[in-house]
Amino acid sequence: MSPFVIIGAGGLGRELLGWIAGSGPAARERFKVEAFISEADDAGGTCHGLPVIRPEAWQGPPPRFIIAFADPAEKKRVALALAARGWQAETYIHESAAVGLGARIGAGTSIFPFCRISSDCEIGEHVLVNGGSGVGHDSVVGSYSSLLGAVSVNGNVTVGEGVLFGAGSTIYPGKKIGSWATIGLGSVALRNVPERATMFGNPARRIG
Repeated sequence: MSPFVIIGAGGLGRELLGWIAGSGPAARERFKVEAFISEADDAGGTCHGLPVIRPEAWQGPPPRFIIAFADPAEKKRVALALAARGWQAETYIHESAAVGLGARIGAGTSIFPFCRISSDCEIGEHVLVNGGSGVGHDSVVGSYSSLLGAVSVNGNVTVGEGVLFGAGSTIYPGKKIGSWATIGLGSVALRNVPERATMFGNPARRIG
């Protein structure tokens, strides 16, 4: 099995390292972290005893990776760049998460503790489903989207590419969320959301 690295040494990357460390033996073996990969100024140091290095400084076979930061546009940029290097996107599902029958989960996606992915959902590539979030039955979540914790996407919702859901936000059943939209912290979307719209409040209204 090729080595495994975490892309990003910020808070989310350190959280992922912690969830892996607290997992059972099989998960710890599969996701044995060799390094943090970062384009930031902290590259060259260490984090929790692991080296923090730039992508071009990696030596060895192309690694498996998970992107551990939330910004959808940055995730897409970095994912495409790493794929061009021959690096392989890995999928991480914490052992406490529940995944229903028929659910399809794309490469590079990470599902953190106590999340619920219901039956016949489709989760795209490089999606972050942070702790306590849920995706209802028959919903589609587009690639590079991020659910930032305790997010509730109800049944039959269609989410486009690169949507950012603030912590505690809720999407009413059957609605459509356009690509690259932002749903603010704690907001409740009762209607369809246009592409690139920023929504906030309960009920959520467009701002900016």
